[in-house]
Amino acid sequence: MRKVRRNGVAMGLVLGFVLGFVLAGLFAGTPGAFAFGLLDEDYDYLVAQHIDRNKPPMLDLSPKERTRVHDLINDPRTADDPAKRDKNVRDELALFLGHQVWEKEHPGQLWDAPAR
Repeated sequence: MRKVRRNGVAMGLVLGFVLGFVLAGLFAGTPGAFAFGLLDEDYDYLVAQHIDRNKPPMLDLSPKERTRVHDLINDPRTADDPAKRDKNVRDELALFLGHQVWEKEHPGQLWDAPAR
């Protein structure tokens, strides 16, 4: 009986380790979903576009907005069309800047919250 119990415990531990590695692999395989910032390569791209990381709108971007900018910079659909990628990034940053300006003009409110 003891031998069966030890084998069961050992199998449980092995199964736990395997499951842990599988989950770790899934998380490691989806960096865009869990990264709340821009990579150094993204900032290099923005500098080339004359967009300063220490000035609005970059300074006040939320984690979700930073992820959106990262996704636009690295969008495979515009990899062969730099002009379209540049336009998409600039349009999105202009939208974020508009939201930031509105929020400063309306303290305590959010631009996407329903009117009270």
